[in-house]
Amino acid sequence: MAKYKIIIITLAFLAALFASLSLSDWGESEKQAYSFEPREGLRMPESGIGDVGFEIFTSYVFAFEILALVLTAALVGAICVARKEAA
Repeated sequence: MAKYKIIIITLAFLAALFASLSLSDWGESEKQAYSFEPREGLRMPESGIGDVGFEIFTSYVFAFEILALVLTAALVGAICVARKEAA
């Protein structure tokens, strides 16, 4: 019975995914990407990825390090879980 539940859930997920992809208006999103105007009171960014890197390693360095530790712990945990199941 559990096997059929997994199959039904998978088919429902794939149907929802296919419906959302096929019903999307892809041409309209491309038009909107080129006609972006910021709201009143907001400004456009003056530069790109260089400023993002600068901010990550200066203003947000503590949060960046914490994120690195959390991801490392998750990786080690996943390896431990995988090894116990294989043995």
